[in-house]
Amino acid sequence: MTSYSDSHINSPPAAAWSEADRVAALQGYAILDTPVETEFEDVVRLAAETFSAPIAVVNLVSNDRQWFKAEVGIGARELPLDVSICAHAILQDDFLVVPDTRADSRFDCNPLVTADDGLRFYAGAILRSASGFPIGTVCVLDREARPEGITAHQRLVLEVLARQVMTQLELRKALVEQNVRAEELRAEARQRTEAEAALRSVEERYRLVSRATNDAIWDWDFATDHVIWNEALEAAHGHRPDAVEPKGAWWIEHIHPDDRARVDASIHEAIDGRAASWSGEYRFLRADGSYAAILDRGHIIRNEAGAAVRMIGAMLDLTERQRTRAILMRSEERLRLATDAAEVGFWDVDIVNDALIWPPIVKGMFGISPDVPVSIADFYAGIHPDDQPATFEAFEGACDPVRRALYDVDYRTVGKEDGKIRWVAAKGRGVFDDEGNCVRVVGTAIDVTARKADEAELRELNDHLERRVAEAISEREKIEEALRQSQKMEAVGQLTGGIAHDFNNMLAVIIGSLDLLGRRLGSEDERARRHVDNAAEASQRAAMLTQRLLAFSRQQPLNPEVLDPNKLVPGMSELLSHTLGAEIRQETVLAAGLWRTHTDRNQLENAILNLAVNARDAMPEGGRLTIETLNCHIDERYAAANIGVPHGQYVMIAISDTGTGMPPDVIAKAFDPFFTTKSVGKGTGLGLSQVYGFVKQSGGHVKIYSEAGEGTTIKIYLPRFIGDDVEAEAKRPTDLPRGDARELILVVEDEPSVRQFSVDALTELGYNVIEADGALAALRLLDAHPEILLLFTDIVMPDINGRKLADEALRRRPDLKVLYTTGYTRNAVVHNGVVDPGVELLGKPFTVEQLATKIRAVLEG
Repeated sequence: MTSYSDSHINSPPAAAWSEADRVAALQGYAILDTPVETEFEDVVRLAAETFSAPIAVVNLVSNDRQWFKAEVGIGARELPLDVSICAHAILQDDFLVVPDTRADSRFDCNPLVTADDGLRFYAGAILRSASGFPIGTVCVLDREARPEGITAHQRLVLEVLARQVMTQLELRKALVEQNVRAEELRAEARQRTEAEAALRSVEERYRLVSRATNDAIWDWDFATDHVIWNEALEAAHGHRPDAVEPKGAWWIEHIHPDDRARVDASIHEAIDGRAASWSGEYRFLRADGSYAAILDRGHIIRNEAGAAVRMIGAMLDLTERQRTRAILMRSEERLRLATDAAEVGFWDVDIVNDALIWPPIVKGMFGISPDVPVSIADFYAGIHPDDQPATFEAFEGACDPVRRALYDVDYRTVGKEDGKIRWVAAKGRGVFDDEGNCVRVVGTAIDVTARKADEAELRELNDHLERRVAEAISEREKIEEALRQSQKMEAVGQLTGGIAHDFNNMLAVIIGSLDLLGRRLGSEDERARRHVDNAAEASQRAAMLTQRLLAFSRQQPLNPEVLDPNKLVPGMSELLSHTLGAEIRQETVLAAGLWRTHTDRNQLENAILNLAVNARDAMPEGGRLTIETLNCHIDERYAAANIGVPHGQYVMIAISDTGTGMPPDVIAKAFDPFFTTKSVGKGTGLGLSQVYGFVKQSGGHVKIYSEAGEGTTIKIYLPRFIGDDVEAEAKRPTDLPRGDARELILVVEDEPSVRQFSVDALTELGYNVIEADGALAALRLLDAHPEILLLFTDIVMPDINGRKLADEALRRRPDLKVLYTTGYTRNAVVHNGVVDPGVELLGKPFTVEQLATKIRAVLEG
């Protein structure tokens, strides 16, 4: 049992919103003082049952009261705000649990708490609006304290119920907004009708004005080119008749330049021809500089010979009419766009004439083509049989002069032409005459098929929400466990890498000294020779352990090459046969067309050998070992479930046995260094760790599949190589090369014992050697001895490391040869597990033979 009263996870501070904004958000849902609704009553009943509590409410907190949309155990619909416990949840802006209200100082003066039978326990989940404001709570209360608080399941139930309440509120809000928009559309339709009437009135007014000579009347005498204007010229266009030039040219000059030539040509065509009248539209310049849209009409007076002598006309100003027409056109376009956007259809039922008016959008809701005529029979026939009783009853209620009910119903339709089932939300009202008879029913219809599908999906989501949450939590726990395992392996790798470095320095002295000592011993002292060989063998085994530690920690320098596992695996057949023994039957399954990979050949062979040895030990009575190759693809889903594994194409090498298998607890630790199930002295616990480190360092993935008593399969995934590189040829061993006393080598090593061994070994090999214990001394020797041919330096040194020393030495002596040595690279000359191009590296510990071979190769390279 857990108390969540102090939780603020993922909740914005109360200062992020104002009280006015919060109350405005609540009022936006228009829920206050609405009737009781089953959907919300179910919520409080479920909350009360889940908590076994006597009181549960859906509480909406306004600025002056708390109002209950649904309640159990209260017996009232609202309470004053100053006794509200929920208000504290609002202020906290988060889930609130009060195990004992009398132990909480916030409620010391609350009469609902201090009463003899007062409220002792409270748990409430925030009702949060779509804009993020807390508007109330879904809460449960008890008159008994609950010191243990609530369970995680109970909290989940309250939060889910709170989301369900907000879903219902959002749906209500959407429906209200939809109805408001429909009413706005109806208002725009009324405005359109009024505008059309106004336009007709304007046109009639213009006609009367023209008759009453309120137009600008002109009289043009062609013989004298004299034009007379009436006073309307000033009233309509601002030009005083007595102030204008009484010539036809003045009138033509005041026509808009773009219209002038056209009007002038049409006038002369009418005058010079036989026309009895002329008319034209153009823009006329007013006195204020604006242009009026003019419809000009003139009557031509001709003499007996038919020649035009005069023309009398009137200029009708169309500016206002054109503006009104443009406004009306814009209004019609807005109404059309709004109706189309809202997908709202208007319908009109003529009760008296039994006629039905449906626009195309409503016809579409009944599966009828836009151009097909409809009747009231189509409405009755199109309703789904299961919805007919409720729909027809609602329509009759709207037509009833007594009830005059709002026609508000959702029903399904069966398409007349396509048979498709659709959901329609219809609203309407009856229209009654003076005698109270219903003459029409008008309203709107909206296709809500998609909304109904969303509601069904939401119900299904709510039904399965708890299961999905549990699955999500389980999946997250798996990912977190995988991350913890990855972090653990990384930390252990860092530790083991450091240990391996120190061991390598010590082993370098031991192995090298034993090697030199062995070369100086004669064959006559067999006992001394045996002791030296035993010590050398033990040292090599210790060196192998440090190499495995470095492999696990992914700090071992790799020399990758492009290789074909289908050639490498058969080449190991003889070695594996000797290792496994006669009791183990070896099988190889090689995939056709296997991809190549870019990896270290020796390390891959060691990994396969390690896994084969483990398989042999798991089959003490004999069995079958199978090595299989395969091309495979790791998809994004698998990569997401295995942290650190990129998706893509891989070459897979699987080693399977029929042995004892591993239980889950052993599999979980199998790659940990020093973990082993073998008896003391039978294993180091580093075999699988080395495999793990090598594969990870190569950018791959390794996975164990095993069950106790059912055998084990370990799969190695190495990235596919795409390119034209060819496999490197195996190097053949050569005789021990020696040096020349004229070849001077500078040895730089901060560990005295290691430095001394290196000097002795190189001297033994015939080279001339000088030494330095650090970078500064080495640079002085380089300047003093220009005959130095090769710099042999450790990488990990205090102050200045070997890489920086070599960079400075090469800057001074570009022809100088450089050979690095190290027991732990720390990324100085190795990056992403691969030796940098052009870098020569000899890992510690090394033998005299390895040193001789590498020195000669560098000098002659």
